[in-house]
Parts: sequence; C-alpha cells; structure tokens
Amino acid sequence: MKQNILKALFTFTVVTLVALVSVLQAAEWYKGQLHCHSVWSDGNALPELAIGWYKDNGYHFMALTDHNVLQLDPNNWREVADKTERGKTVAESLVAESKKQFGPDWVETKEEDGKTLVRLKTHAELAGKFNDKGKFLLIPGHEQNISVAGFSLHACAINITESIPFPKDFPSVAAAASAWRKASFENSAQSGLEGYWMLNHPDWPYYDNSPEVLIEANEIEFYENNMSGGPRKRQPMMPDREKYWDIVLAFRHLAGAKPIYFVTSDDTHNYLTFRDNSAIPGLGWIVVRSEKLDANFLFQAMKRGDFYSSCGVVLKDVRFDSATKTLTVDVDPTENAKYTIRFIGTKKGFDTSKQPFEILAEEKLAARKGFTYSEQIGATFQTVEGTTASYKMAPEDLYVRAVITSDKAPKYRGENTPERETAWTQPVGW
Repeated sequence: MKQNILKALFTFTVVTLVALVSVLQAAEWYKGQLHCHSVWSDGNALPELAIGWYKDNGYHFMALTDHNVLQLDPNNWREVADKTERGKTVAESLVAESKKQFGPDWVETKEEDGKTLVRLKTHAELAGKFNDKGKFLLIPGHEQNISVAGFSLHACAINITESIPFPKDFPSVAAAASAWRKASFENSAQSGLEGYWMLNHPDWPYYDNSPEVLIEANEIEFYENNMSGGPRKRQPMMPDREKYWDIVLAFRHLAGAKPIYFVTSDDTHNYLTFRDNSAIPGLGWIVVRSEKLDANFLFQAMKRGDFYSSCGVVLKDVRFDSATKTLTVDVDPTENAKYTIRFIGTKKGFDTSKQPFEILAEEKLAARKGFTYSEQIGATFQTVEGTTASYKMAPEDLYVRAVITSDKAPKYRGENTPERETAWTQPVGW
C-alpha cells in the first residue's frame, strides 16, 4: 500500500513537472498596448484606424480604452465635418481614409437635418474585423476618471463586459481606487473573465496620486508609466517615476503586501500628427510571456509579473531562478547599439523616515502635499555594460528589478519618454 502511494506521488510529480515544462516551452512573448483612445471619447481617429495602426505596427493585442464608455452602443452617430472636434465631430478625411483602408461597405453614413453622420463601430464589430487567432487580439475596456477630494483619479478597467460606473463619495483616492477595482473585477468574474485594472498616470496633472495611495490600496497590482505629453508639473521634491515605484515596493514589502507592477503605455489621442511631445502611438508598450494570445492567459501572466515594459529595448528573455535567487536579463540587440543593465532594489532595514513637502495651489489645481524618502530606497545594486547580465540577490535584498537602456533615442518621443530606449523588468525575489 505504501509503495503504491509513493509510486502514485512520484508519477504525479513527474507529470506535473512535464506539464510545467511544456507550458514554459509553449509560452511566447506578445507585444501589447493597454491605454489609448478614439473618437468614441477624445481621440482624433475612428476606432478602426486607431486599431489598424497597432496591428500594422507589430502589436499582438490592445485595448481601446475610451473615457467612461465601453464601445457597445450600435447607434452612436457623429457629425462629419472639416475637422475632428473631440467628442462631437469626425473629420471628412478620417471617413475617407476608413473607406480607403476597409472598403466603402464598412463605413456607414446617413443624412440627417442637412448633416452627414457616420456611425462609430462597436467593440464586437471591431473585434470581428481585426481579431486574428494567435496573431492579433482586441480586448474590451475603458478608462474611467473622476475627482476625489480635489485630486484626479484615472484608471483602466479591461476585459469587462459593460461600462463600470465609478464609485462616488469616497473620502480618499485610495478608497475610491480600491472600490472601483473591486467593481470591475466583479464584472469580469461574472463572465468568467480575468479582470485587469490599472491606476493611470499617478503624476498627472501633478502628483495627484502619491505613493501613499498605492501603499494603502495594496491590492492594486498595476500602475501606469505613461509616455505621452501632458501638463505634468513636476517639482524637485517629487519622486521621479522609478523612485515612486521603489517607494511603493519597499513599504509594501514591509507590510507583507504584494508587489506592484510597472506598465508602460502610449495614452494615444493623436493619430494624425506624429510630432514629439504629443500623445501619439508607438511611445511605450508591454511585452507579456503567455501560453497563448488570450486575454485571460495574458492577464494571469501579468499578475505573475511575467512581462516587461519598454520604449524601444527588446528583450530575448527575463528569468528568475528562485532556488539561487538570481535574475538574468538577455537583450535582443539592434545593430550598433550599446546597452547598460542596472539592477535596482531596496535592502532590509532601509531608512523609513520621510520629510513632508507642500506644493501651493496653481490655477485650477489644488495644493499638493507629499513626502521625500531616503536614497536607500531604490538603490543601484549592480551595473553591467552589455547584452546579458545576472544578479544574485544578497540575503539582505528585499527585491530586485532591472532597467535596461541603449545609447539610441526612441523612435517616437512623448513629453515623458526617456532620452534613451529603455526596458523595465518587474520586481522579483519577493
């Protein structure tokens, strides 16, 4: 009897390991975008033209995250005019371009009260047009935005089935964020979907969502590294984006909470004029290692931290050996580019003290308060010049992450794009 039990246990272990290896071998890297807009809200392109840009430029998945609305209404008509007025009219040139790319039968127009109207396509219609199994996937989602106690709170809810109202009358940004994430996940779960929720551009318009928000709302898995232009009025005492990330990571670790992951995006509004310092496509993206190109699988992988963010640097592989606690990064280099790999983290016993600062009110912006933190948070552990590097965690390291930069400028530049192509791995060793 005992031998049978041991034999069964051995067989189960072998089968499990074989299955795990098979999954890892089958996994592929998929490039995606999880924050962009169309004329369904305040973007300046018809949704099919916006989606077409990403599909034509090598992306595998995306979500069209228009403000406050999932693209479900089959009777959303907009006036056709000389130029696009956000939320009101669609430029004649866009209608002509859509007909050119997708055929005259795709575009529906009608005459009403002396005006020409064009119908905006729904998510179902757009998915039917663009989805290509194993090659391209359009995922339903939207951005939601409100003001909480004078502070802006924007977030993307994705893999949902309907527009999710933002909870109201919460005393803090952290409480409101937690409540809306919960509502979004409940919607996804009702349809058997893996929900995704991301706090957007916490430094917009300036320092609206301090690190303390994400330390308090420690169930939130993702926040956005937004590359687009916009009125982010940083002050010297504010943490930059990576310091912000490390502050949240360090204090979450102290609290026994889970890590938070860094998601780079475009927040595209402008598809017509590719100029620097504009919210244009191609500024930043994520690359997810997933068993298949399926929204549930993609978001499960992201919640494991199995992805990286980028504005130009491509990685062949990122792997963490949990037995030796070693993080290894392999770059897929471009010709004549030189690379620097920095391993960054925070050590046990770091200085937890903080110094308050205040930013006075400006125009329509309320006064901001915050804290500066120790330089021990987010320290560089190791720097390597080259395309491959490994870092073995020391016993006193809380976590480690890698930042990889090339000596080349990004192809497209937003106001918040780094000067050099960069990739960010997610924290490991938690």
